[in-house]
Amino acid sequence: MEFIRQSDVIQWKNGEYKTIKENSVEDEYTYLFIDYLPPRKFSTYPKDLEDFAIGYCLGEGLIKDFSDIESIKLDGSNVLVTTKLTHNPEEDLEQDSIVQKRKGDCEHACVCRLLEYQGVNSDNAGGIRSELKTIEPNNSNLKIDATQIIKDIKHLTDEAKIWQKTAGVHVAQLKYGDEIIIREDVSRHVAVDKVIGAASKEGYDLSKSYISYSGRMPADMLIKVIRVGIPIIISNAAPASSGIDVAKTGNITVVGFVKDNRFTVFTAPERVNLKK
Repeated sequence: MEFIRQSDVIQWKNGEYKTIKENSVEDEYTYLFIDYLPPRKFSTYPKDLEDFAIGYCLGEGLIKDFSDIESIKLDGSNVLVTTKLTHNPEEDLEQDSIVQKRKGDCEHACVCRLLEYQGVNSDNAGGIRSELKTIEPNNSNLKIDATQIIKDIKHLTDEAKIWQKTAGVHVAQLKYGDEIIIREDVSRHVAVDKVIGAASKEGYDLSKSYISYSGRMPADMLIKVIRVGIPIIISNAAPASSGIDVAKTGNITVVGFVKDNRFTVFTAPERVNLKK
């Protein structure tokens, strides 16, 4: 199902105007319930939500790999995730008395200590990903050719079906050998979460994978890439200075400004074969 809506709009061009049909993407609020943590709210393109949930948990450091997830249930736009992490909700409830009943399925406590224990904060709008207490440098020896970077961004654009129809989403592409996963979403974070989650489900080695996507690269985006062990990220947009700093610390390769037949390598250039 494509979540696309058509509207009657007025198009102005060269001093003339007319009424036409225009496509727009339908976005919805998605609530992500992870164990006993407070629910997290996202604006999403509501497809591939299971992939999103897995990728989000990985990128936030809530799980180490896909096998840490016991179950994922989709209830409309709600996503209910149960992990194998050991919590002690009764003890936490004694200190934090806010409990939410959700359709009789389980109880969710507002547990600050639990968030601290799992090393993640929540701002209810996507998670605060810009805080990383420790960064282990990525030692992956993955290398890509310069010409492949140009091809990857072209492929990203060619296969971005919802973007082509609406221009209202971001698109992310994960490549592992000859395998390619593409996902789209109104949120650049969620698009990247989706490809990471899908790749984890397939059992791909993320240290031998890389991401191409449409969007800026600030620290909060790159920290998730560092957490899951992906060594290279490519974008047609720019990194922020915070992104460059964290990429240097994490030793990941950041390639930006990919357009036509050019690009800029900001960090760890040894993973790019510049002679091809």
